Amino acid sequence: MSELAVIVNRVAYPPATDTGAQWYILQTDKGTAKGKMEFRPKDLESVVLFGEWTVYRGNKEFAFNGARLNVPANPRDQLRYVIERTPGAGSAIEDLVWDHSGANWKAIKAGEVPRLNGALYERFQNQISMLSQNEVQAEVVGALMGKGCTPAMAQKAWDQWKGETLGVVNSDPFRLAELEGYGFSLIDKGIRQCFDIADDDMRRIRAAVIYSLRRMTDTGSTVVSWQELFAAACAALGGYDELVFEAAKELLKAGTLKGFDHGEGFMALSNDFRAEEAIWNFANGRDTE
Repeated sequence: MSELAVIVNRVAYPPATDTGAQWYILQTDKGTAKGKMEFRPKDLESVVLFGEWTVYRGNKEFAFNGARLNVPANPRDQLRYVIERTPGAGSAIEDLVWDHSGANWKAIKAGEVPRLNGALYERFQNQISMLSQNEVQAEVVGALMGKGCTPAMAQKAWDQWKGETLGVVNSDPFRLAELEGYGFSLIDKGIRQCFDIADDDMRRIRAAVIYSLRRMTDTGSTVVSWQELFAAACAALGGYDELVFEAAKELLKAGTLKGFDHGEGFMALSNDFRAEEAIWNFANGRDTE
């Protein structure tokens, strides 16, 4: 797999009204690119695509399966990035701004250089704001990729937690298993080692209990017996019986798991508990008011 840095001239497909899309056709400064990404790029956005060059119907195009924002780090390159995205600005204003303020160009005031005032200055400031947001996003996504996340997973984590992403994941990388399409096994087999999570780390043990319960309830049931849950979690971890028991107690105390005191030792995730409790009470003729 190779990387291709491009500027997106426009999104040829799908239309902007399709907010749930993940597959795109992009017209870029390097040609046509087709593939899957977790965000819709804006016109003139700089992105890095992950994929390979292919030939379709005699035409060369880039087939990709992931992308990240490509935000320049050099102050002059950042100024050019902003100028290119500011309608009405151009290379002449870029040179004037740089000559006036150099690397401190973001602090320039309206009217300090010719023409950069009024509506044009407002658009310029808006693009500076967008640059700042994109810088944070690019930094977070890049940091997660450095820890073994795919571009798609890293982008999905950003979409989920925004500016809190690194704090959430650094605190407990198994939180990545909360993202749709990703599970405990993926984090356990590669990513958690990049965060120095040992085999007996309680974050790993708790995640295995939650993962096992979710997997066991995928077929529609929202409760499982403790014996079955215990066995499944131990199997996922390769042992650690005592720690699984301790992790379950912690999760019950925290309210993440709920137990049914009906003689069978059933367990449920907290968000399923109330519905199951209501059904139990109704079936046994108990007042639910």
